[in-house]
Amino acid sequence: MSEFPSHNVKVVPIGTEQRRPDSRSLARLPAEMHQVREKARHHLHAMLRGLFDKTDDALFELADQATNNHDQNLYFDSMRQVRLRRRETEEGFFRQLDKAFARLLHASEVQPESADEPELDNLSLVGNDELEEMVASDTMINRANEQFAERLQHLILRMNQLVPVKIYGKNNPLGCESICHSFVDMAGKIDIDVKARLVLYKLFDKYVMTHLGELYDALNQLLIEANILPSLPGAQRRQPRPTSSKTAGAGRRQNQEILAEESGEAEQLLGTLRELLNRATSSDGTDLPLASGGATEAGTSTGKAVSSQELMGVLTQAQQQTPVTGTSAASVQDVKALVTQLLGYPGGSSRFNQMDEDVINLVSMMFEFILEDRNLAAPMKAQLARLQIPMIKVAIADKSFFGKGGHPARRLLNEMATAALGWQDSGDQVREKDALYQKIDTTVERVLNEFAHDIDVFETLLLEFRAFQEKEKRRARILEQRTIDAEDGKAKSERARAQVNAALTAVTQDRVVPVAAAKLLADAWANVLFITCLKQGVDSEDWQQQLATAEDLVWSATVEMTAENRQKLLNMVPSLLSRLRKGLEEIAFNPYEMGQLFKALEQLHIDILRGKSKPDPAAAAETSAVVIQPEPASDTPISATPASTESANVAPSNIEPTSAAPGEIAAPEAGNQSISAPEAEIEAKVVESQAANASRELDEQHLSLVDNLTQGSWFEMAPSSGERYRCRLAAIIRATGKYIFVNRGGMKVAEETRETLALAIKHGRLRILDDGMLFDRALESVISNLKASRQVAR
Repeated sequence: MSEFPSHNVKVVPIGTEQRRPDSRSLARLPAEMHQVREKARHHLHAMLRGLFDKTDDALFELADQATNNHDQNLYFDSMRQVRLRRRETEEGFFRQLDKAFARLLHASEVQPESADEPELDNLSLVGNDELEEMVASDTMINRANEQFAERLQHLILRMNQLVPVKIYGKNNPLGCESICHSFVDMAGKIDIDVKARLVLYKLFDKYVMTHLGELYDALNQLLIEANILPSLPGAQRRQPRPTSSKTAGAGRRQNQEILAEESGEAEQLLGTLRELLNRATSSDGTDLPLASGGATEAGTSTGKAVSSQELMGVLTQAQQQTPVTGTSAASVQDVKALVTQLLGYPGGSSRFNQMDEDVINLVSMMFEFILEDRNLAAPMKAQLARLQIPMIKVAIADKSFFGKGGHPARRLLNEMATAALGWQDSGDQVREKDALYQKIDTTVERVLNEFAHDIDVFETLLLEFRAFQEKEKRRARILEQRTIDAEDGKAKSERARAQVNAALTAVTQDRVVPVAAAKLLADAWANVLFITCLKQGVDSEDWQQQLATAEDLVWSATVEMTAENRQKLLNMVPSLLSRLRKGLEEIAFNPYEMGQLFKALEQLHIDILRGKSKPDPAAAAETSAVVIQPEPASDTPISATPASTESANVAPSNIEPTSAAPGEIAAPEAGNQSISAPEAEIEAKVVESQAANASRELDEQHLSLVDNLTQGSWFEMAPSSGERYRCRLAAIIRATGKYIFVNRGGMKVAEETRETLALAIKHGRLRILDDGMLFDRALESVISNLKASRQVAR
């Protein structure tokens, strides 16, 4: 019998029931996976021990350096909490990893990778503290995935040989995402301030995430020794253990198939490219206009042969002479002429081997594509074009360059191009102060000055550039989130204002309301309805009561005086005034204005009771009195003027009454301004005509393009007047149908509707920018051009 009473909810047995299913599942793992799990626990335990030791020191140092008692107490309290929860956090961390291992035996529990974006129909607001923690964890994961991509991929391939579930990035129990999220989940349960929590995450990144490469190397080596894919490219080769089992024999055959696919793919691509390049020449041997010159047959050039090693040395000198700006990529003839000039050969001629010349030609073609790419601004393309000679050197030294997606040189080029996608040129003076442009310029300059033979320089610069970008993205995300929060508040305000308009329209029902009642209804009570609608909604009891008060006010001001109505009005007025006063006091309405409004209403009721005030429908037409009309929705045109961010807590605009005959005025619209009846009809017809023209001009194709736009996509907008500018789709506010665009700094620059975006796409005033990897797009373009040229040659 359990010693814990069932009614005591504060006493919870140690989770044997929760652990048992995982333990049973773990027992079914293959022996090799058990070894992987145990070795990983050993490594991670040592890392966590070092992490918590350093956390204690770091928080103590921050407390010692604090400039006030509040911060000092904050760090001391956090240090104490981390000490108390240290063991619990470690145990929870490894429990999370064990659950991830157990799920590898149950395919039904594993969800495939998904790139779904969060729904924005009901936009949930994220606090700044939570946002900072999300950014910190995403930064750690992205950096580690980039840094250890190849080692992690090898580990995934080997683990896939041992378990029935397909392992990919997110369900890998030892992947960067799983390890980081397991720690963040457990650390989130420690009751400490966000400042201390961010310090803890930073130390976790420094002492755990950045050392995961050592863990992956150890685990890969463990599986290599177990004869699991021992010959993957780049793996450390050890003599496999002898085995005679049929399973091992089948495993070796599978290993060989995977090895052939992995190791040969990259160099096969270069061979395919060279074949396409050489077949793209015409039958008589003349070059087709591929780049600035086609491939040439070996031996057609006379002069001294240049070896690959000699060519690399001369290209190192040549890259130092690359101009800061340029409008065209260097052709293969330009490169050869420069090499010959630097070599100083007699007669001014040299001969390259066919492989090197093909590589030069292919890279030159790719950089021609980059300079013609419309997705990047000209100054950024000029900066990236300076990397042409370094990329030629990389391609000559590493034949897998074209087919190896994780190559650091390719990743650096892609990373800089992606960062530059939203960059807009604002002139030389602004460019000199622009942090992104200066960072790219510095990175390119370091490649030109530091890259000779060691490709590791690209890895170093990639990590530095990513760190810079993460810092910039963090600032932009915080500002962007605030922009979205403000837009969400604005959407709620607009929806509430529209509901108030509709309610007051129904209340007045085209009745001419005397000035005193109309002014109180429009200038004061509309605000009460607005605040209630915004906070509680139109289904709330308070809204219904306040709407009934508005109806009583209109009735009391427009009633025809009979004996029955006179008695009803006498009984209603005290209660009506009390309700009106209470509602206005709750929203802190100006007491002086409230007194003036009530004084005028009191006089109106006295005149009605004395029979001095009788609404005359015939006189209303002569006095241009107005009735409430719903505010027509108008499309927002594409505009280069950045839209300002508005506060979420916006009170409705006071409603100014129009001129009318003395003593009478119709209830104005609870929106921005009143419109006389004839003017309202004219404006409604104009709006209807414009909407009809827009509908005829639009078609399903362009509306479908707008519907398929995804959050985060980049665009170039070209308003009818003004310069083009670049922006990113930050959010779609479904409640109002607005598309919110921000610049790369996260600041709002435009808001559009579905119809205005469709028209802009149709007329070419909105262009979707391709945010695909630049190197990959350039390579696809080269392949397409070579295939097309090959067809011409036939």
